[in-house]
Amino acid sequence: MDKTLAQLAHEIEAALELSDALRERAAGALASRIDGFDPRTDFDSTDQVLAIVQDCLPGWTIRMKGTASHPNGHWHCSLRRSDIRDNDPYVGLGAGPTLPHALLGAVIAALAQQ
Repeated sequence: MDKTLAQLAHEIEAALELSDALRERAAGALASRIDGFDPRTDFDSTDQVLAIVQDCLPGWTIRMKGTASHPNGHWHCSLRRSDIRDNDPYVGLGAGPTLPHALLGAVIAALAQQ
């Protein structure tokens, strides 16, 4: 397990808003894993974070659950290679105040396990 990536995922989950430093660290981590990654990706955009999932974990199952409230919606996300089996070797779990933060935490957590 990549402990640096795992720690980054936890910091993203804990943040109500992503600081510039946290955004830069996330962009750097993803750029090292995804060819052609655009470091200007908007991590507050659900669509753009879903595109990241598609790029680095194509075909994985995404499950999302949360409350549409502001500022803290208590979102939870899981990423699994398959929704048929429950023994996937790599699973990404994320939580956060917004759906994009939960997704970003989950994808980085999954990458930390690879």
